[in-house]
Amino acid sequence: MDLSTLKQKKFLQNFQTLKHDKNKFQSPLILKMYGELNKMHLKNENRYILCNFIDQNSDLMEISEDIYVENNEKSLNQLFLFAFNKAKKFKLLNALYEEYITSINAINEKKEFNNHFI
Repeated sequence: MDLSTLKQKKFLQNFQTLKHDKNKFQSPLILKMYGELNKMHLKNENRYILCNFIDQNSDLMEISEDIYVENNEKSLNQLFLFAFNKAKKFKLLNALYEEYITSINAINEKKEFNNHFI
């Protein structure tokens, strides 16, 4: 196992120990999850999480353009700031937080599944 794999495993194990129900500190945890996914070379997954969140809430956030087209014109940091600011403005931080929770759990399950066949 290389260092990157160990870091991923440790992050995912730590993530599982968090109590996610009614968390009052969602903003710092969203930032932490975003940063950790980038450190683990999961930038495409991070981009997918953000685009999915924006797409699901585009009506509430008054976004008319197709985020999947716009996505290619923005850096990952720009996309994150856009999603995060919209989430704050429209009181959707819980939805963004849940999108990260759900996606990271799916990534974790996929990695565990893949480890059984390696």
